[in-house]
Amino acid sequence: MLREIPHSFQAVLLLWSIYLLPLVLRAEEKPEPKVESNSNPTSPQSAPAQQTTVTPENKSNWETGLGKGIRATSTDGKHNIQLRFRSQIQGNQSFQLDPSEDTTNFLVRRTRLQLKAGLFNDTWLVNLQMGFAERDMESQRRNTLRDANIIYNQYRDVKVAFGQMKVPFSRQRWNSSSALQTVDRSSVTAEFNLDRDVGTYLFSEDLFGNKRMFAYYVGVFGGQGRNRVERQTPGVLTVARFIFSPFGGMSKSGSDNDWLSEGDFARYKEPKLSLGVSGAYNKNSDRALSTHGTEYTFAKFNYSHAAGDVYFKWMGFSFQYEWLWRRANTAYVEKTVGTALSREYSRSGQGHFVQLGYLFPNNYELSFRFGEFRPLGETDPNLKYSREVGGALSYYFAEHNLKWQTDYFYYTGTPTAAEGDHVVRTQIQVFY
Repeated sequence: MLREIPHSFQAVLLLWSIYLLPLVLRAEEKPEPKVESNSNPTSPQSAPAQQTTVTPENKSNWETGLGKGIRATSTDGKHNIQLRFRSQIQGNQSFQLDPSEDTTNFLVRRTRLQLKAGLFNDTWLVNLQMGFAERDMESQRRNTLRDANIIYNQYRDVKVAFGQMKVPFSRQRWNSSSALQTVDRSSVTAEFNLDRDVGTYLFSEDLFGNKRMFAYYVGVFGGQGRNRVERQTPGVLTVARFIFSPFGGMSKSGSDNDWLSEGDFARYKEPKLSLGVSGAYNKNSDRALSTHGTEYTFAKFNYSHAAGDVYFKWMGFSFQYEWLWRRANTAYVEKTVGTALSREYSRSGQGHFVQLGYLFPNNYELSFRFGEFRPLGETDPNLKYSREVGGALSYYFAEHNLKWQTDYFYYTGTPTAAEGDHVVRTQIQVFY
């Protein structure tokens, strides 16, 4: 049984009443046509919408709306530009073994501004994204830039992306934070993902043109994470990812990359399955989590990474499973600083999670997640066994573009400070 809820959090719990709003506000007018939200620069759904042909009869070559942002097309129809805004407003409450360590927080979890452009009939795609919320910035380098990349989109089987962007490694991290079934990603993903970096990769999401059955990504990055340039003994991150979808890609119209959107809004009448496998090697990393996390003072490690994932959707049901593994070349590095011997540890471990969901016809969704990770061999003593168990209730006013979500998770071990941490979160998102 949870202890009595603090008065300071009663306001958050009252937000549950918002779930009654759909009964009152359920529209008789039809929702806006879907434009899938996704911060992933290489996903077709994150590219500008299908080209609009402008004729003399058109009153304007501008359009706007929820899920569309503000989009303009040149008079000759060859170029377009799109501006979108997203914000997540959140309240959360944690309950720990020691009541004095309970916390209540109200925050803007994410606030993003995206600028996308398609040049020469989408032969070139440009993506710029800024993050302005406190949690969107690294404490050691407070820079708002998240994405700045260009994609050469001319050929189906070989496309090229270069700039700052997500590393194509783990599936849930590759998925946009705007398109999740819970308030946020798994703690397993938080520990073992490769986040963003600066580099380049080749890819195709419809290799051989066989109904998007095969996809691949092969790239090289700096290995130090976003907004960083290593000037002393720089390293390099190499990564490869391959995807097989035996029943064809999860695409409703040929332009959406639906496997990067959690939840089965398409309600596929035929089952859809995606199988992914990834590998990466990061040489001379000076960060605790390979491409992100705390910067070491003097240590450098070579990290090997592996991941595998399964994703399934059918008739409103969704299932995903992901396994992640990271191993350093050595457990620690020692150095004499002044008269004392100092030691900095690497972090080697593995973890996995499973997530289930069902989207009801009335736009409510129930989802459940179980995940755990553990250390491998001699490694950072602060990396301990961790488990998460919980679920979420979501209501989609306009799919992921306007939604309200509340979830509850019970954590043991890290990343929380104490054993037995109960966390309740509620969040509303608008993606214009």
